[in-house]
Amino acid sequence: MAQAPLFIADEVRDALANGRPVVALESAVLTHGLPRDPATAIPPVVAAHPDFAHGVPLNMSLSFAMERTVRSHGGVPATVAIVDGALTIGCTRGDLERLATDRHARKASVRDLGPMCAARSCAGTTVSATLVACGLAGIRHVATGGLGGVHRGFSKTLDISADLGTLARTPTCVVASGAKSILDPKATLEALETLGVPVIGLATATFPVFTDGAGTLPLHATVPTPRDAAAACRAHWSLLPEVGVVLANPCPAAHVLDHGVSSAMADELAAQAAASGIDGSLVTPWLLAQVAARTHGRSLDANIALLLDNARCATLVAMEALTADG
Repeated sequence: MAQAPLFIADEVRDALANGRPVVALESAVLTHGLPRDPATAIPPVVAAHPDFAHGVPLNMSLSFAMERTVRSHGGVPATVAIVDGALTIGCTRGDLERLATDRHARKASVRDLGPMCAARSCAGTTVSATLVACGLAGIRHVATGGLGGVHRGFSKTLDISADLGTLARTPTCVVASGAKSILDPKATLEALETLGVPVIGLATATFPVFTDGAGTLPLHATVPTPRDAAAACRAHWSLLPEVGVVLANPCPAAHVLDHGVSSAMADELAAQAAASGIDGSLVTPWLLAQVAARTHGRSLDANIALLLDNARCATLVAMEALTADG
């Protein structure tokens, strides 16, 4: 049997072998989520952050900053991507710089992994593709921004992100600020329930709506601290060892957008995308760019704030999980 096109960085492999906390980071936000152009203005949330500077693309700066956040809280970051046909778990700084500036880099979901690796492509991985890497390497904790989910107008498009199905068969804790505001949050929660994936609020009783902060949909489970989150995951996996968990962490309050405004904007933009023939993997990056333009960068500020906070929370949960295991 041919060897899988998989590369695990030595630091990540050593951390897993020696009981150090590892946090996986998806890279679609690097290749398709944030601007590749050099920054002309630094979002207020990172004005004093050492990884952000004028003239450096925001997507590259964010990837460096997320890794630094994981390290500063005692974890080992494992950014996942496809690099020259290898599913790479633990990108080097050079890999991140290359992906950040490569306008030909693709976006890989679960279905794309085999074909893209065979074609020796370079690609950012979505949550679903990142979860595949976690399953192969034995990584239990992932940080992302917002989950993919059930798209608005599902009855016509049948568009559901592969994130949900992959979560149902991969034992990882994904820290996310709910679902992206361009999705249908109620339908996404219903789909997760159908798949048996618990959604646990971290100090919130409602399902967050990405940059809009806390939503209005009640959650069935809430924990007050990362230690309690780790305990809930441990109990869940003792009973359902192959099923993932969503840990819902709202966008930091200082950076949330007005829910009513952004929700209405998302409805309008989703209809515009459909009318323009924008679909599939192109929808999310197009909509996020449109929202950023219409909010004069405030949505970008909120996006960065929640991504960094989710990296922090995922690391704290990973630390608590190892402390309990030890």
